[in-house]
Amino acid sequence: MQKIWLISFLCLSIAGLIFGWVRQADAHGEQETLQLLNTVRPYMTSENQITFKYTGYYGACGGLDQKMLEVGKELSQKLGLPQTAVLGESNDHPIYTAAKEVVSGAEATITVASPSGQAGCYTVLRLDASPQSEQSELIKWQDQADEQLKKLGIQGQWNVMVQGYAVEQDSAGLMDSDELVNRMVRAFKGNIVERYEDQNTVSMSLASEEFQTSIQSGNNKVNLQIALHQESTSGLWRLTVGTPIITMEY
Repeated sequence: MQKIWLISFLCLSIAGLIFGWVRQADAHGEQETLQLLNTVRPYMTSENQITFKYTGYYGACGGLDQKMLEVGKELSQKLGLPQTAVLGESNDHPIYTAAKEVVSGAEATITVASPSGQAGCYTVLRLDASPQSEQSELIKWQDQADEQLKKLGIQGQWNVMVQGYAVEQDSAGLMDSDELVNRMVRAFKGNIVERYEDQNTVSMSLASEEFQTSIQSGNNKVNLQIALHQESTSGLWRLTVGTPIITMEY
C-alpha cells in the first residue's frame, strides 16, 4: 500500500513539474469539487475523508532558511493561519508549516519548502476534512482560499480527493469490484485511458468532458482517477476518487 502511495506521489510530482497543470480559462474548482462529491456519494459510505490541495510557487527562497521562514509567515498571515516561529523538518529537509482548524472538523495546513536547485518557494495549501464537516462549509472555504491565492499571484490548481469504504460489500468485503468501478466510470461520463490492477487493487484514470481540470500523463489527458483497494486486515474495500488524480495513499 505504501508502494502504491509512493508511485502516485512520484507521478504527480514529475507530471506536475514537467507538464504543469492544464486548466481551461473558465474552469471553477468549487464547481468541480461539488460535482466530484455529489457523483461519488451513492458509491461510498458516509464515513469518508475529503482532502483539498493547492500547489504552486510563491516568492523566492533560494535554499535560504530565513527566506523560507519569511515567506511562510507571510502566507500564514494572508491565509488566516497562525505564524510559526521556527522551521520544522521533513525527510531531513527544513520546511515551514502552520495549521489551524478553519471549519468544524477540518484543518488547513500551509507548507513551504525550498527545492534544491530552484529559486522559488514551493507552497502547498491543504485542507483535511472529517466526515463531520459540512460540505457547504468546505466549498465556502475553498472559494475564499482560491480568491486569496489568486490575489497572491500563486499559479496552481486544486487537487480534490474523497476516500471512504465502498458500498455494497459485506463484513468480509465480498463485492464485484470491477462492476462497481465500471458503474462509476459511467456516472462520471468518462473514458478509461489508463488502468492498473492486481489482486487487491483496481485503479483507473479517466478522461471526462465533465471536468475541465486535467493533467497530462504521457499522451493521455487525465481528469479523474478512481481506485479500489482491499485492506489486508479487515478485508473491506476502500474507495478513493480524485480530480485530476489521486495523490494520497489508497
